[in-house]
Amino acid sequence: QVYETFRSDLDVAHASGPSQIDAAPLIVSASGTETGQLVSAGLGYPDDFPVEANGNIVLIERGEIEFSSKVANAENAGAVAAVIYNNEGGPFDGRLSETPGIPVVSIAREDGESLLDLMASETLTATVEVEINIVDGESQNVVARPADGACRIVVGGHYDSVPAGPGANDNGSGTAVVVELARTLAANGGGDVCFALFGAEELGLIGSIAYVAALSPDELSSIEAMLNFDMLAVGSGWPMSGSTSLVRLAGEVADGLDIPFDISTSEPGGSDHAPFIEADIPALILNCFCDPNYHTADDSLEFLDRQRFAEAGALGLGLIEALLAA
Repeated sequence: QVYETFRSDLDVAHASGPSQIDAAPLIVSASGTETGQLVSAGLGYPDDFPVEANGNIVLIERGEIEFSSKVANAENAGAVAAVIYNNEGGPFDGRLSETPGIPVVSIAREDGESLLDLMASETLTATVEVEINIVDGESQNVVARPADGACRIVVGGHYDSVPAGPGANDNGSGTAVVVELARTLAANGGGDVCFALFGAEELGLIGSIAYVAALSPDELSSIEAMLNFDMLAVGSGWPMSGSTSLVRLAGEVADGLDIPFDISTSEPGGSDHAPFIEADIPALILNCFCDPNYHTADDSLEFLDRQRFAEAGALGLGLIEALLAA
């Protein structure tokens, strides 16, 4: 399915008169029109929501936790809509892992900070309006299998981006590493490794969900691990998250390669490893969710770090070899 935006507005009434702020709906936002007092809710952690959030519209800063967590916390606090402002200059596009019960829009950092300044001295009334039409569309996964079709390991990443940016890091970087790992493994005999480039990740993990749903019971039981490569080429260090067994193995591989890493056992997440974890297949994501140009027009080649490509490839190959040897 494709989400077509027909209307996305944020109107704010304050002492000097009404103003309209450029706003974009987060992908898979609910449609609707809501009016209420604009209430600051920090970074969107549960404790950031004051009692005034109930029945009103919350203003949340981007960063630290996923958009879906911020919005879920807003719903739990009783908010009727959420406005997320950027933590870097300019606007941004974002995506939720599933459609919430409230409309959610994004705005530029400058607009968010201006609203906070006004809120310090007066009460603001805001109206959020989102109208989205869901239409049928087509996407596809690109899959490479060994000659016998057996998959002990699935190596993948998504190849789509968002309308706001060219997607060099998100996720041209992951796509490039998956293709290079496939080339390297094929030259060395391959092993029981399948490679998948997923479509429509940015629309809600559609490609990876379809991939997992199409697996037979025998195929599900034969897959020992899924490695997901997403947003690799910006940042420092390697935050590793996913299934505990794979996170530990990845840490051992990184340590042996003298590559800095951080261990997390959070499951699942807003990327293509999540459907595998939900199907009881151990999965790991290699990424760094630390790109200031994430989902913006500046997600371009000039900001990518060649060394991180080398590290991602080495980590991926080391993990595959360790899993095949087990």
